[in-house]
Amino acid sequence: MKRHFSKFSSIFFLLLTIFLWGDFSGAAVPWQYAIPDEEEKAVETTADKIVAKKDSYDGKEVSVSGKISNLKFKTSNGGSKYTTFVLVGESGGRINVLISKHPKLKPTQKVRVTGIYRKVNKTGKYTFRNQIEASEVTTL
Repeated sequence: MKRHFSKFSSIFFLLLTIFLWGDFSGAAVPWQYAIPDEEEKAVETTADKIVAKKDSYDGKEVSVSGKISNLKFKTSNGGSKYTTFVLVGESGGRINVLISKHPKLKPTQKVRVTGIYRKVNKTGKYTFRNQIEASEVTTL
């Protein structure tokens, strides 16, 4: 009886280990998290297109190029650094930009902004309109 229990427990733990570790052949297993091949990319667009169709871009990740205007480096009452500026497109479309840091930027510099566009963005008692909450600002 003792030998039978030992053999059974060995097989049980082997099967349990295989089940918990999953299949190493690359086949999908129902309990594994599916990782997409590519991250969802931001919509390449222009400031003019966003301004013309604010509703269709609202809440979407966008990537827009333009020149910096009205650049301000600020610090919140809580001590968090953030930067605001207006992104001016080639045809004059203007979008407000907020990024939560102090990147090395200069007035009139050409940049690409990637982030979430919001037609109306309410933060606490403040309301911001026509704004990209930037995750990345790169110089061009």
